[in-house]
Amino acid sequence: MLYSMWVQHDLRPGLFWQLPRGEQLLLLIFTEIELEQTERARREGTKR
Repeated sequence: MLYSMWVQHDLRPGLFWQLPRGEQLLLLIFTEIELEQTERARREGTKR
């Protein structure tokens, strides 16, 4: 997940680990949602 944050949003792992724990958790949850939505869109796009 940290790789995704780095590649897609330019958030380097070092900066991520400097954030308060609550912000880290929120970013992890948001990234998980984003990855699930991307995967769902990819699957729906290949069905056609």
